[in-house]
Amino acid sequence: MRKLRGGASTPVSATVPSAIPRATFVMAPSGMKRSVRVAITAGIVIFLSLVSSVSFAAWSASSSKSASAGAGSVSLTTSTSAGAPTITALGPHTYASINQPVAAPITVRNTGNVELAVSNVSISSSGTLAGSLVSLKFWAGTSSICAATTPVVTTTLDGGTASLSPLNMIIPASSSAILCAATAFTGNMATNAGQSASATLAIRAGSGTSWIANDSQSVANRTFTQQVFQAVAPNAPTNIQCVNEDDKNLITISWSTPSGFTAPNGGYNVYFDGSYIGNTTSISTLVANRGNTGTNALTTYDGNNGNSANLGNLTVRAVSILGIESVDSTAVPVEPRNGQSGLSCAS
Repeated sequence: MRKLRGGASTPVSATVPSAIPRATFVMAPSGMKRSVRVAITAGIVIFLSLVSSVSFAAWSASSSKSASAGAGSVSLTTSTSAGAPTITALGPHTYASINQPVAAPITVRNTGNVELAVSNVSISSSGTLAGSLVSLKFWAGTSSICAATTPVVTTTLDGGTASLSPLNMIIPASSSAILCAATAFTGNMATNAGQSASATLAIRAGSGTSWIANDSQSVANRTFTQQVFQAVAPNAPTNIQCVNEDDKNLITISWSTPSGFTAPNGGYNVYFDGSYIGNTTSISTLVANRGNTGTNALTTYDGNNGNSANLGNLTVRAVSILGIESVDSTAVPVEPRNGQSGLSCAS
């Protein structure tokens, strides 16, 4: 600062870094009180400090964001390391009873270079089986066995979007985790018999609040089908034969296994004139007109119809594992033997 003759002051400029706005210092006249000069100086210092701080903060935030965006990428897939889809393991499946779950491990693979947190799953379904009748549960698995554990997120196949945040699944970059999923039919086997549904899952994960990764698998690789078993009656036994035994009260009837009737099954129900008289797992059985006679024979006698029990028709029905009967076989007529006391194949 220069001082001119006569006590007048000359303005002196001070240069600051380009990031800080330039300021001009003006020397106060020599007659100004010292307290006033101190106040002015302090104000200028505070002003410059504030301006300088704001400039640095703005640069710092912008620079940090750009650096992160340039270095990070988020992506995920629900496939094995070999690229095989894992959601499709939930189907195709046929429910033979209610509340019997089918479970599968879903591999959630972080193919990006930043840590991801599994956030939610979107569920959509279509078909004749209502999605609300199929429960869907998720939990974090420790292995592909998917042993039950907690916490569990519970929804249905028409659940829309369900949060998976309660599972606290954090997947480091270039790593994977097991998300276990299980479905179960909760409807009515008879009412919903034969109905089916096709369901698609879309799993998402994120980093922070802005970066979201969607499953890169195709829709086909995220879709599975399930249906409810439709009870179909087996075919009727064929080639019915009747043979008289030496015991006048006994006959043997036999038949051929109907086509498509495989084990396991419910065997064969035998009827006399439309009334059930017993079941056998064999393709032949003894039939008696009175009591057991010590031969484990099925009997046509019910204790009330007397000698009329040895006149009528025998039929056989195949029975499925679910208890569904076929129609009657060809009828085998029987008649009295040796008067009214025995049983004979009708001639």
